[in-house]
Amino acid sequence: MKVISDRKYAIVMLLFSIGYCCMALSLDTDFNPENEKFYPLALSIGMIGMSILLIIFPSDKKATWPSWQQIKQIIFLVLVILVYSLALGHVGFLILASILMGACMWLFGAKPKWIAPTSITVSIFFYVVFDRILGLNLPAGILEF
Repeated sequence: MKVISDRKYAIVMLLFSIGYCCMALSLDTDFNPENEKFYPLALSIGMIGMSILLIIFPSDKKATWPSWQQIKQIIFLVLVILVYSLALGHVGFLILASILMGACMWLFGAKPKWIAPTSITVSIFFYVVFDRILGLNLPAGILEF
């Protein structure tokens, strides 16, 4: 029974990956690692390959569904990530990344005394690395610096 479930999932993912690949090919840029087309196309090709491998070699392990408590945690995490992605340009990376990391740490059972300092420190570190060192222009939002 598990083999059928894996293959159904792999077929759905294969169709999704092919659609994603077609959308990546429709981008109007050159195939260059510095352009927008390269990474979506590379990701879609990897997804197609993994889907085909899962069709050919399905898992022999028995999977279990998450409990209701775990489903609520997953829903909460998806909602936090959705709010993060929608508000990122307006509020800014540092504030929202700290909140997202704090929510994830709280959800996964971190000690409360470590949540704020760790999430703020890691967010600042990521901002410095990606924005200042790599030059990827993360949104500053309301902090304006």
